[in-house]
Amino acid sequence: MSSTVRAAVMKAPGRLEVEHFPKPDPQPGAVLMKVTFSGICGTDKHTFRGESKQYAGTDHERDIVYPLICGHENVGVIEAIGGSESIPDSEGRPLRAGDRIVPAANVPCGHCIFCLNDYPYYFCENLQDYGNSLHSGIPPHLFGGWAEYMYLLPGTPLFRVPDGLPDEVAALTEVMAVSVSARWVSATSSRPGSSAAAS
Repeated sequence: MSSTVRAAVMKAPGRLEVEHFPKPDPQPGAVLMKVTFSGICGTDKHTFRGESKQYAGTDHERDIVYPLICGHENVGVIEAIGGSESIPDSEGRPLRAGDRIVPAANVPCGHCIFCLNDYPYYFCENLQDYGNSLHSGIPPHLFGGWAEYMYLLPGTPLFRVPDGLPDEVAALTEVMAVSVSARWVSATSSRPGSSAAAS
């Protein structure tokens, strides 16, 4: 087994290079995932063009830091789990090495008011994004799916991939979730600060 991992690194706008990184051992609660499929999102296209302002006009606005390993629409197989033989999936069921997963595109901080009160992870005030705000200058570097392996930080929501679902379809999980959420928000005509009731 190789002790290095190849990754397509976006060094700067318009510049991709293959680099080698040490294959990391995951810290407790982290997961090392062998990437089997990674999509190319519109966000990746904008980042390649140098359009690096993310979430413009929102409280989460930030600039992309290069170099980075893009890819936040990912499917893979758990290679190793730090400090344990299993880790819970999004429904609390144990995942083990060899299980196929889709990791969330983001990792919540676990300590803001939203995280502490069990809001969905995307409400997090300090949300970090794989293949985006988590750049490859931060060890262990492998924070995007355009690599042979991806390092998933503790607290990353993990979704089990059903047997029989092809990787190229499972990779659309994030895209479909965002689309459904946007459609729901549009259908309810909700606006920031408004209230809604459900029965």
